[in-house]
Amino acid sequence: MTARRSPFRPSPRLPPETDCGVAPELMDYLFAESSDTAPPPAPPGRNVARQVGDVLVESRLAGMGDADVRSNLARKLCRLLPDLPPGGADTVSTVAVRALEQLARDHIVRVREALATAIKDIACAPPSVVATLARDVERSVAEPVLRCCAALGDEDLLDIVAAAPAGWALSAIARRHSIGAALSDAIAGSGHAEATGILLDNTGAVIAEPTLESLVERSADHPDWREKLARRPALPRRLALRLADFVDLAVVETLRRRPDFDDSTVAEIAATTRRRIDWAEAPESAESPERRAVRLHRLGKLDETALGDAMSWNETGFVRAALTLRARVAPEVVDLILDAHDPQAVTALVWRAGLSMRCAMQIQTRAAGIHPRAMLNARQGSGFPLSPAEMARHLERYGIGP
Repeated sequence: MTARRSPFRPSPRLPPETDCGVAPELMDYLFAESSDTAPPPAPPGRNVARQVGDVLVESRLAGMGDADVRSNLARKLCRLLPDLPPGGADTVSTVAVRALEQLARDHIVRVREALATAIKDIACAPPSVVATLARDVERSVAEPVLRCCAALGDEDLLDIVAAAPAGWALSAIARRHSIGAALSDAIAGSGHAEATGILLDNTGAVIAEPTLESLVERSADHPDWREKLARRPALPRRLALRLADFVDLAVVETLRRRPDFDDSTVAEIAATTRRRIDWAEAPESAESPERRAVRLHRLGKLDETALGDAMSWNETGFVRAALTLRARVAPEVVDLILDAHDPQAVTALVWRAGLSMRCAMQIQTRAAGIHPRAMLNARQGSGFPLSPAEMARHLERYGIGP
């Protein structure tokens, strides 16, 4: 099987070099083409063709084997890019883009660094050039382009994220001025905690509600995300209430101070926090998780509220006992399903227990330890993504009949 190619690739092997850089003849074709098909005289006030020609000739005379000469060439060509006809519409644009493409593959790091630094703020930068720089193995080359370059399209960025690059690359992408929902979802699904935290702090990132919901659930294992989530603009009320489940007083205070929540929402946040604290401080908290679950089951109070209170304190023993009682299956079968990290089976077990898909998502992450990328998400925000027949089949694999 062919191994997947990393999006961060080193420069290709080049022909023999001089002591201080690539041989001058490597770029001779540029000069040959520009002299054989000289551009027509520039209209008054438009002398960019002459400037490109002058820059190329000056660089050749100075010695293209010198890395400093090539670095200066990169900077000068980038300054001229905004005045060139777009899309390689004429000879001079084609020559300039070819030169930049060659420089983006230069074997000397500082040449590529000079090009990346010069091109990162140019919106009309050639896509072929920025795509090459963005996949460079050197952080000093790729990072400025990944973070700043508007000419780097979402298709390239999604491809880079999908290939699981170094953490610094994900963090650079998460800092971009504007990030669409699909790219945000890819970063959040990468499993990289630092990049996800940066994304949450980025007010220019559009994060879809299902992605936010997943991050709220995963914040059980990432406490530093919670306050970032609490500050997110347009945070849905139900997710704010879910955040309050964690009994993190700093997060609760952030939520209560949000100007976009009405009095009833603030009151419910406070009540949820109070209930979580009461759960931990109640006299019954001295019971074993199993005995407490049995007692609540007999009282008809072994519901999602009780499970949520227990999960806010990471009481997985209570959750396992509750699923055993509500789903009417043997404790060892519940343990087998949860310990198998099987998202379909966990979801089916929660469904059999008469609980919601929202509860299933919490149990997947907090009781079964399922990785975010493997987690089964709700359909249309709250529905089960599997049909009853499909869930029954998943349960049958563990010996659970109708």
